[in-house]
Amino acid sequence: MHYFRPLTLDEALARLAAPPRPRVVCGATDVYADAALVPARSAWVDISGIDALRGLARDEGRARIGAAVTWEAIAHTSWLPAALRAAAATVGSRQIRVQGTLGGNLCHASPVADGVPPLLALDAEVELASASGARRLPLADFLQGNRRTALRADELLAAVSFALPQAQDRTAFVKCTNREGSALAVVSAAVRLRLSHNHAVEIAAVAVGGASAVACRMPALEASLAGLGPDELRAAVEAVPLDALQPIDDCRAPADHRRHLARLAITRALEQCMEEAGHGAATA
Repeated sequence: MHYFRPLTLDEALARLAAPPRPRVVCGATDVYADAALVPARSAWVDISGIDALRGLARDEGRARIGAAVTWEAIAHTSWLPAALRAAAATVGSRQIRVQGTLGGNLCHASPVADGVPPLLALDAEVELASASGARRLPLADFLQGNRRTALRADELLAAVSFALPQAQDRTAFVKCTNREGSALAVVSAAVRLRLSHNHAVEIAAVAVGGASAVACRMPALEASLAGLGPDELRAAVEAVPLDALQPIDDCRAPADHRRHLARLAITRALEQCMEEAGHGAATA
């Protein structure tokens, strides 16, 4: 086994540029869970020692989170959107949250990754770095399917960025599981609402995970929510076909149950946003 632990981003990118491509590891929580993996058959680049990937900052209305920032850090950063903090707090056990990272969660590209729906609802972008330069992609374009991303062989996911919600915005995240406590999502949903002074919806963003090969936005539902007040949201969610979803049958839930849970999670997330707005809570 070949193992390299660079201390700078340039060192890591130089190694990724030289074939054969090594596997990148940071928190290693997904690697340890891969029963089929034989570590000795791979070359490894451990990016956990690169301080440049651990930044968490806000500037001019935007947030930037380094790929090596842990879920525990995200969950306890009070100025981050409520939906993202709530999702971070549900990632595995505390031991997983202390070790697991934002970048690993996104690059693993699981359909039930907790971090993806809130970031999609926030219109997040990923920053991809290589020895030849950097590029940005919308997160929705970066995630291409179950365990598939747009990451090139010589690239590293360096950070995620998004516009911070405005004062009239509210966000929420709801996760449906098969048991209490630490568990993978069966379905999850994240919502971002911009509300008028009388709590009518001006702009809506809704993302669902676990009910398709990759978490996705619900454009038809988002459009239908515009102009609605708190008492009209539940009926709107029930009425709109969720055509973007293509749930599967598996050991954790049949497809029809996943469709039901998707509507339930969306409705609960919308209601959380409205309840916080009604209380005047500044927890976007």
